[in-house]
Amino acid sequence: MKATLYTLVFVFGLGGLLKAQDYGEDSISCRENLYIYYELAKKKQYVEAYESWQKVYDMCPASSKNNFIYGPYIVKAKIKEAQKAKDTAAESKFKNLLVEVYDKRNEYYPGREADVAARKALDVFQYFKGENKKAYDLFVKALEIGGQEQSAAFYNYYFVTAARLFNEKEFSIEEVFNAYNVVNEGIEVNNNALNVTIAELVIKRDTNGIALDDKELKSLAKAERELDRYTKVESNIGKILGPIATCEKLTLIYNEESFAANSSDTLWLKRAAKMLTKERRNEEGEYEDCTDNPIFFNISEALYRLEPSAPAARAMFIMAYRGNDYSKATQYIKEAISYELDPIKRSNDYIKLSQVYLKLGSLASAKRAAINAANANKGSGDAYVLLAQIYAAADGTCGANVFEKKAVYWAAIDKLNYAKSVDPGLASKANRLIAAYKKQLPNKSVIFQLGHVEGEKYTIGCWINETVTVAY
Repeated sequence: MKATLYTLVFVFGLGGLLKAQDYGEDSISCRENLYIYYELAKKKQYVEAYESWQKVYDMCPASSKNNFIYGPYIVKAKIKEAQKAKDTAAESKFKNLLVEVYDKRNEYYPGREADVAARKALDVFQYFKGENKKAYDLFVKALEIGGQEQSAAFYNYYFVTAARLFNEKEFSIEEVFNAYNVVNEGIEVNNNALNVTIAELVIKRDTNGIALDDKELKSLAKAERELDRYTKVESNIGKILGPIATCEKLTLIYNEESFAANSSDTLWLKRAAKMLTKERRNEEGEYEDCTDNPIFFNISEALYRLEPSAPAARAMFIMAYRGNDYSKATQYIKEAISYELDPIKRSNDYIKLSQVYLKLGSLASAKRAAINAANANKGSGDAYVLLAQIYAAADGTCGANVFEKKAVYWAAIDKLNYAKSVDPGLASKANRLIAAYKKQLPNKSVIFQLGHVEGEKYTIGCWINETVTVAY
């Protein structure tokens, strides 16, 4: 009697989640077990909830949407329990049940097929080790149903499965590149949407001076977290792709024959340009790409003509820069910056702009572009290495004596040390430059003769405007 009373309270409390007509033949047992597992599942006691959940799932699956909301969590807890006990038979049983629960949800509670497909794909990837084609096909299906608005984890594991299939020789190089392009485009769509949200709220707060309310603050924090997740996934995918997408392999796909067949296909041209311009950092900390492929120039011109965009403008920048036409190079990279919403890509564009100004000897402009790069990507060590090189290039231009003219090297070394702290991958390059710049510092006797002492704070004038610590 007591259990029945609790059950009635539970039933009325759930309201629309229950379907009174779907309790099955033994409605009392269905209601009681539904109550029991629901209370346990709410407390994340999933293993304890399994027995009652299983009875409800078998007797009256359509009685509540909760059967399918909590079902995967409960079944995954049983998978973990079976794995711990090394019970392979039970593990296999529960894995198959997990897939069934997702399918049954669509049958009894349709309307969330896209979300269900994505979750199912992720769980198959995690629990069905070695069945990469099965997982990959589910990722493809989920993308077809739900579109490009998918989680960062979804895109990460989508590409991981493709890379594994390539390593297992089940995928051709074209297939793994196609998967990369699909994933890359999906991440870009989500990044752009998040960047728009962040930009609108930041402009409201910082430019217009309007305080954000609690809802807006939460929205901003969420967008920034999500953007960080996509950025990390993009970096991870790049690392996986690196050993696969060698310039030699890319030449097999992007050549005169393939260009002739796709010269008016904007999507193909975009993907080709992105793959060929994708930069990889070598052991010396320098970046390399595959733009020396002869067909790259044809691809760039065709893409820019058909659809001016950030990728198209970047491709044209490379052509102009290599042709020593720095005026056009500056024009194209500024155009890319104006199109680009992604702060990481925009940061890289500012670095290219800064490098052009540095080559032209426009050091103040080079510094402004490098600072813009650092502001757009707080984790960019490359922007600070570039700042160091700009300061070193100012040797002899600021100040009236040897000490003042050489002080730029202290500023340069400071930036290099900061670059290493932001990005340890730059340590080798930064240390080489630090060693070279230390040789250019004024020596102890010059410092003393000109009235300065070790540990003194000195502010460099001109356009540099940096305060450094004098060190022997």
